[in-house]
Amino acid sequence: MKLRFASLLAALILGLAGMNLPCSAMTMLRSNDTLILFGKVEPDDFQRFYHLLSAAPVKYVILTESPGGDMNAAVTISHLITQKRINTAVRGNCFSACAFIFMSGIERQMLAGKDLTRTSLGFHGPHNKDTLEIATESIPRLREWLLKATQGKFPEELLDQALFVKKAYDMMFFYYPGANPGKGDIRFCNQGSLVNPKKCYNIEGHDVVSVGILTTAELLKVEEAEAPVASSPPAK
Repeated sequence: MKLRFASLLAALILGLAGMNLPCSAMTMLRSNDTLILFGKVEPDDFQRFYHLLSAAPVKYVILTESPGGDMNAAVTISHLITQKRINTAVRGNCFSACAFIFMSGIERQMLAGKDLTRTSLGFHGPHNKDTLEIATESIPRLREWLLKATQGKFPEELLDQALFVKKAYDMMFFYYPGANPGKGDIRFCNQGSLVNPKKCYNIEGHDVVSVGILTTAELLKVEEAEAPVASSPPAK
């Protein structure tokens, strides 16, 4: 399957200035049967997402450059994606609540392109966004959901490492196999890794396909020249 994602992304970038949206809202753009979701997930985003789905059928939801955000909104968006049997794809960074939305896709892929080295999915335990206290009571439900979404492929010891974090910004990152030579396909980073890269380490023996996060190693192809994608840090 080929999508003209480069032109869609260009439309997203150009449209940001002209769209009458709250500055905190996630940007959502449609092109035929494809929706692009860009930016932080906010509490009211489900209603806008629901209206976009109601307007016409959607086959793909593409997530790009999202640091995460409101988990309640992510859960309701995820339920709707699964109910409508929509496929998901990712380009750029997709962390926390964004990764949760990605995992609701029936088929899940990464987008091909020159920026594949900067495409990653980041998972970590839920936490209170104000106090940064780990919400341990929410972890078992999220753990069960991820096991179901990956059809039991996500090794439980690896899943526990990703979810039972000690600090809010601890995170496990998944990259496309072989895309980042020397860095590994799976990396766990403790809080503070942005200023101290030594707080990250590789996890061997698994990759994003073998643990069931991607349903296929086949990349979703684009037909046009790549557009640059900016990196964004995990949400606070």
